Amino acid sequence: MSVEAVDAVALREAIHAGELVPWYQPFIDLAGGAIIGVEALARWHSPAGLIPPAEFVPLAEDSDLVIELDLAIIRQALTDLARWQRLRPGFHLSVNMSGRHLDSASGVGDLIAAIGAAEVTPGTVCVELTETARPVAADTGAPQLDALRQAGIAVWLDDFGSGYYDLRDLIRLPVDGIKFDRSFTAQLHRPRAAPLIGGLTAAAHEMGLKVTLEGIETAEQADVGRRLGCDLGQGFHWSRPIPAAELPGWLSAPRG
Repeated sequence: MSVEAVDAVALREAIHAGELVPWYQPFIDLAGGAIIGVEALARWHSPAGLIPPAEFVPLAEDSDLVIELDLAIIRQALTDLARWQRLRPGFHLSVNMSGRHLDSASGVGDLIAAIGAAEVTPGTVCVELTETARPVAADTGAPQLDALRQAGIAVWLDDFGSGYYDLRDLIRLPVDGIKFDRSFTAQLHRPRAAPLIGGLTAAAHEMGLKVTLEGIETAEQADVGRRLGCDLGQGFHWSRPIPAAELPGWLSAPRG
């Protein structure tokens, strides 16, 4: 499929045809180095080849089509998680959820139902709230986020510091953690970057939140993130996103 053919109609048809599938990127406990789970990321396998997320995710986020996309990926990822947890009890899954779910009459309910119906360990699923297109209002969004947390689903703010989210959201919204945008990691070599990340991490911990540093590409960046107190790390230093079929082999491969 050519880029020109990527439109909302084609994307909706692809979702219903099962062409949108999750790939997985591991996240790491920075303190101990253990692989504790994966994030599910949407990939479009069209008959013409793999279509990059940059070509279809913004398209989905411009409408409620993103709700269909998110749920399609989440349901498949939960099936994979149930299989992996039989071999690795307590293995975690992180999934993306657009703020548009909070506007839908059934968006959050459908998500809770899907997770509740999956044969997965309670408390091992985390929702990363993405806000590329729709900022969350505290008055309307907070009750729905509370409903997710009451169902045992952790809620994190994704790409913190890169868009709509700011420090006020850590006060107003009921969340369990933040994921620093990769742009912060890329600036770790600058003198002011480490004090900023360290200070924000300390503040998050004081509020009972956990912190993920994403976009880690080198051992040095991982070490800095660890020294600054970040709880989890994610990035190409450990793995690029991979298909579900490759994850068991990746998990069992020896690492130095």
